[in-house]
Amino acid sequence: MPEAFSVVGQASFTSSASNAGSSVNALGVAQPLGGIATNGTLFYVADYGNHRILGWNSIPSTLSKAPDFVIGQSDFTSNSSGTTASKLALPASVSITDTRLVVADAGNNRVLIWNSLPTSNVAPDVVVGQSDFTSDDPGTTASQLSFPVSASIANNRLFVVDQYNNRVLIWNSVPDTAGVAASVVLGQIDFTSSTAGDEEDGLTNPASLWTDGIQLLVADSGNNRVMYWSSIPRSSGADATYVIGQTDFSRTSAGVGQSSLRTPYGITSDGTRIYIADAGNNRIIEFDSFPIANGPSALSMYGQDSWSARTANDDDQDGATDDTPSARTLSSPTGATYYNGVLYVTDRSNHRVLFFPD
Repeated sequence: MPEAFSVVGQASFTSSASNAGSSVNALGVAQPLGGIATNGTLFYVADYGNHRILGWNSIPSTLSKAPDFVIGQSDFTSNSSGTTASKLALPASVSITDTRLVVADAGNNRVLIWNSLPTSNVAPDVVVGQSDFTSDDPGTTASQLSFPVSASIANNRLFVVDQYNNRVLIWNSVPDTAGVAASVVLGQIDFTSSTAGDEEDGLTNPASLWTDGIQLLVADSGNNRVMYWSSIPRSSGADATYVIGQTDFSRTSAGVGQSSLRTPYGITSDGTRIYIADAGNNRIIEFDSFPIANGPSALSMYGQDSWSARTANDDDQDGATDDTPSARTLSSPTGATYYNGVLYVTDRSNHRVLFFPD
């Protein structure tokens, strides 16, 4: 198994307590969910359980390097949720595109956009999914959201995983005011439907997405698969091109092995390779190219030492007889971000983010 070279959220690779075993503080995290965001300098982590985003002015290169600022709270020891321009509720993911920061503020049923990258708890510029910064009503229309868990901008389009509505929404231009309606919906036939589905055009509890603005990957968690569109759909309800984790679109069973998935949650790519946070199998699996057929086999993995293994924190090389984590193990990984030769893995049940070399 590959070995991580750094960690955020814990003081060592063998620690796994929420908030680093203490009350709310600068160094710990609680149930982080989505991938990290970095532009090579600024570094952000969505601290889901503490209702905040932790930020560093440079990528943390040593263990226990404290963040420089926090978004969503007034200080590093507070963790109350709220529905204002300066508060968050269960922030599920964070992403950077050019100068913008995008946060899926799941508990408030909204997506927040900062037009310049924040380095303090400043208000965002735009709210998506709500008519203002003090509303948090879920809904199923082209301008509403229900527990969005992933959001990203690419080629001036906004993409949002709207989990409780079992869909992905696409805005063909990034909204610059509140309440703008989406242009395209995937996973549903229209903007007022929210039924869980499978086949080529259905989604069930989708969890995250990756896109370069040309092609699109969606972790379809409830169907134990990843959906791949080889080009960004221009019309609603469009069929996916291929599926990863199943041999065809009619199958949804969970499994372990080189071509199966169990509750995949996070997904990322370097533009060639694909990395999937296979949460139910406590591993990250890597594919060396985008699929050209259904059910491709993975090339390698992180967190397990064999394709049949799926136990959390299982590391025969650390000499431990219990489930103590190590720099090689994972427990319900739910986020993955690839940037500049490093794979950042959100290791949720170990309350940490691991840094793996490419």
